[in-house]
Amino acid sequence: MANQDEEEIKKLFSSYIGLIFSVFLALLPNNLHSHVRDLTVKLYNAEEELREMKYRRQEDSKANARVVEIFASHRNAWQAEEKRLLMLVEAAEEEVGRMRERVAEMEKEGLGGWRSRECYGVEKSENVEEEVVYQLEHQEYYQKLVNNGFDSEFLASASSNLWAHKSSLYQDVQYESRESVYNTKHFVARRESPWKVDGGDSAGVSSKLKLLEHELLNLEKVGKNDLSKVSSLIKKQAKRYEALSETIDDLCRRIAIDPSEPSINSEFRTQTQIELLLEAFRLQQGASETGQKLMELQAEFGKSHYNDEVRGETTVTRKRSLDSIKNNFKEVQRNLEIWLARIIGDLEGILARDGATRVREYYISRYPFVQ
Repeated sequence: MANQDEEEIKKLFSSYIGLIFSVFLALLPNNLHSHVRDLTVKLYNAEEELREMKYRRQEDSKANARVVEIFASHRNAWQAEEKRLLMLVEAAEEEVGRMRERVAEMEKEGLGGWRSRECYGVEKSENVEEEVVYQLEHQEYYQKLVNNGFDSEFLASASSNLWAHKSSLYQDVQYESRESVYNTKHFVARRESPWKVDGGDSAGVSSKLKLLEHELLNLEKVGKNDLSKVSSLIKKQAKRYEALSETIDDLCRRIAIDPSEPSINSEFRTQTQIELLLEAFRLQQGASETGQKLMELQAEFGKSHYNDEVRGETTVTRKRSLDSIKNNFKEVQRNLEIWLARIIGDLEGILARDGATRVREYYISRYPFVQ
């Protein structure tokens, strides 16, 4: 009897072990499938981030090339103007040398005439009259040669503008050693900036945002409740771009009304332009952060698309709408970055032309957020 009970217990234990092993083998494929699905989602997100990083790198290189082109054009203009001024200085020095030789010859002739008048007692009054006429005719020309070709009124105004406000907030800014003693805006034509006209419309931001709104409405029509999170993220990103575009547009209007009359003090004008340049740097930092938000949104797009494919709920219309929204966001980000790069390039060019060529390094050291 005891042997039969022991055998039954062994059979029951063997059946229990076999049942547990069978359940484990039955659940093993599901666990492996879920693990593979998670790894696939991570791989898709990593590939999407890699593509986005390559795209942003290409756009950054294009923007940097544009900025370098702007600075090269300014530098060529400055070098040409410097050569022209050096040629004028050399010509003036040669003319001064010739006039001094002529004055020396006239003095010698005048001394000989004085001796002849002393000997003969004639022609004294005629020589005196000729000398007075000669001095009156060449006095103004000598004065211009001494002043390097500029009259006294122009030099007085330039010196007053340069030394009127000697102590200011930016007195520790280092300037170039070879700076001009007159206002270069009297002869350098300011380049007409295309970003000052029509604001966001010229950059194509407003039209892209309107198109995004239309695509979002189409997505909500064809989507289901599971797209509510994606739609909310799209609306938030669109609001970020709209606010950033309005802020940049306001900065453009402030730059357009920047006082550039000769009556305004040059240091005050430079200080105002420096403040505008710092604000442009802050907006550039904000645009970079908005680009990071866009990368997160694109990762969310990838997750939503993969989940739809797994559940078999994906449609051509929904995929097309998401791709269109993604491309429009990329275009808006690219246009805003190029827009800000042009603004910063023009402001730095104006400041460099006016003598504040080291303002960027000075403010980068005091404001670490400026990249």
